[in-house]
Amino acid sequence: MKIYTNKKYSTIALYAAAVIALNVLLVLALFNIGEILDAAAGLLTVLNPVIWGIVIAFLINPIMMGTEEVLLRVFKKKKKDGEEEEPQQGGMILRGISVTVASIIFLGIVIGLVAVVVPELINSVMDIFNNASEIAGSVQKWINKVFRNYPAIETAATNILSDFNTDFSTIIERIQPMLENILTGAWGVVTVIKNFLLGFIVSIYMLCSKEKLLAQTKKLMLAIFKKKSCEKIMNVSGEANRIFSGFISGKIVDSLIIGLICFIGLTIMEMPYNIMISVLIGVTNIIPFFGPFIGAIPSALLILIIEPKRVILFLIFIFVLQQFDGNILGPKILGDSTGLPGFWVLISLLVMGGLFGFVGMVLAVPVFALAYSFTRSYVEQRLKKKKLPTSTEYYKKDVAHLYAKPPKREPMNAEQLAKLDIPSIDEVNEVLLEKAAKVQEEQ
Repeated sequence: MKIYTNKKYSTIALYAAAVIALNVLLVLALFNIGEILDAAAGLLTVLNPVIWGIVIAFLINPIMMGTEEVLLRVFKKKKKDGEEEEPQQGGMILRGISVTVASIIFLGIVIGLVAVVVPELINSVMDIFNNASEIAGSVQKWINKVFRNYPAIETAATNILSDFNTDFSTIIERIQPMLENILTGAWGVVTVIKNFLLGFIVSIYMLCSKEKLLAQTKKLMLAIFKKKSCEKIMNVSGEANRIFSGFISGKIVDSLIIGLICFIGLTIMEMPYNIMISVLIGVTNIIPFFGPFIGAIPSALLILIIEPKRVILFLIFIFVLQQFDGNILGPKILGDSTGLPGFWVLISLLVMGGLFGFVGMVLAVPVFALAYSFTRSYVEQRLKKKKLPTSTEYYKKDVAHLYAKPPKREPMNAEQLAKLDIPSIDEVNEVLLEKAAKVQEEQ
């Protein structure tokens, strides 16, 4: 018996089966969401070295490209006729030298920062711990002096300060849970160092074969997706690379300069714990808008405890430094790498910071800038299809005028036609000849 099939109904049945299977998978995923999240966390743990490698390669790449450009200028080959010929861009020797130099510079910066900053941070913390009783005494004197006319506030502040007494038994009780955290943190530091070293090795391989990896990725996309989809993905990737590389690399350089200026200024003013405060200001400066305030508040509190008279001078210095960074240094280094208006910068920091903490605040501006760029392009394309203006100025008024119908045109009557002065062909030709003659004279 021969069975006849209908392609239309077979396709409908196939789609229905796929929808049912997808719904079943979604239900199973909802009932096992905990196990799925644990599996995803385990997968991310395994992929940590690769993620570190991508981030490190992203940071080293500008240094490598700059080094490669310099080497290209130095090792130009000359033709027989005397003209210069550049060596092949992706030469293995040239790329190897560029990666080596860039890696040494990157490692030198990281090791130098760690060697200078970490011992000073440890010394600062130990100094604060050793002088806790003196600090508490000076703070108590300051409380009594400032709030002597406000006994309620003075009593409350004294009670809060008494909770942080330096009695030996109390210190022992508080150190016991801290030791467990220190051991856990030490293991975390070992894990970070391991991931950094493995990621650094991965980044070297990625940088050496960057062009080949990109070509393989394009090849894979073209094999899987349609041509238009591939073009969209490549455009998105190129725009994301432009925004992220421009912002992050520029912001790191900007923060390093601000941290160095802060250290020089605090050293001249003889502020306490100048290295620790400069590092804190430099690191938090990576966060746009809120960064200087996030770093200045704990630093000001620390100076207020140690030397209360200098806190106003410190706040003035940080305010001037922030103005210098926001109006002069930042625009010079970053330029218009994001193109994100100030309002959306604020919104992005609030949203991403609330969801992902410090990392979210660092990546908030480039992520929102990318979304803003593609949203604007999409809106402009849709407006052009509807034959509407793309400039925002047109939409500040009531949009009803954009859809207003043009006034009706009425045909001219005989009297109006008679009043029209229509030149003859000879008159028109005469005018054109005069204009041509004037143009020849001017030439």
